[in-house]
Amino acid sequence: MEVAFFVCALLLLLFGLYVGFSVGSTLGERATSTADYWKLNAGAVIVTVLLSFVLAGLPLLYGAIIGLLAGCIAGLKMGFGESSGPWRVLDRFYNINRAHREAAESGAGKRRRRRKREGGAAPDLISVSDDAARGDDNAKNAR
Repeated sequence: MEVAFFVCALLLLLFGLYVGFSVGSTLGERATSTADYWKLNAGAVIVTVLLSFVLAGLPLLYGAIIGLLAGCIAGLKMGFGESSGPWRVLDRFYNINRAHREAAESGAGKRRRRRKREGGAAPDLISVSDDAARGDDNAKNAR
């Protein structure tokens, strides 16, 4: 009986991580300032605390609640796309998320958020020009 409880709790934890990450990354992409980002983090903690009060009588769901919080916080960071606060220190220490660190250091994240607030279009990431007309071999071979 105890093994089944732990297996179900682990499955709910993993499900909570997945759902939390999905929700967090979606919300992180919508954050237009670091203040919004930290407000969303605080909101995730508050929702988790409220859920733990509501579901206090169901110990099987504790793993799902913790998974939701952990996934949401990680998803917010990845959706926000830049290192800020304690994440900056951890990213630098472990030498990970180089693009997030560079966005924070170069100001690219601020420019991206300003463009998002003002409703501007995202920059083009690939060329959409007609290279075949100019004799580009790669464009000719793609036809």
